[in-house]
Amino acid sequence: MEKSTHLSGATVLKNIAKGATILFCVPILSVWAAGSVVCAIIAPIGGVLGIVGIQGIGLNAFPDYDLPNILSLPIGLCLSLLLFISFYYTRRLLRGCLHFIKN
Repeated sequence: MEKSTHLSGATVLKNIAKGATILFCVPILSVWAAGSVVCAIIAPIGGVLGIVGIQGIGLNAFPDYDLPNILSLPIGLCLSLLLFISFYYTRRLLRGCLHFIKN
C-alpha cells in the first residue's frame, strides 16, 4: 500500500514562509549586520584621522559647509555607537529568522 501524503494548508504556508525567509531575509540581514560592524569599527578611526587633519577626511554637513575638525572624533564615536546598536538588533533578528527556519 502507498502512503498518502496530505499536506494541510498551514503546513504549505509555513514552508512558503520559510522559503521566502531563506531567499530574502537571511541574505539582507546578514549583509546589513556585517556592514554595520565593519563601519562601526571604521568610524572612530576616521574620527581620529579627521582630528589629526588628514586631507580627504572631513565632515560636511552641506556641500558648502564643513564642520570643524575637533568634532570629528565625537561624531565618529556617536556614529560608531549607532552602527553597533544596529548590528546588535540586526543580529538578534537574524537569529530569530534562523530559529524560525530551523523549527
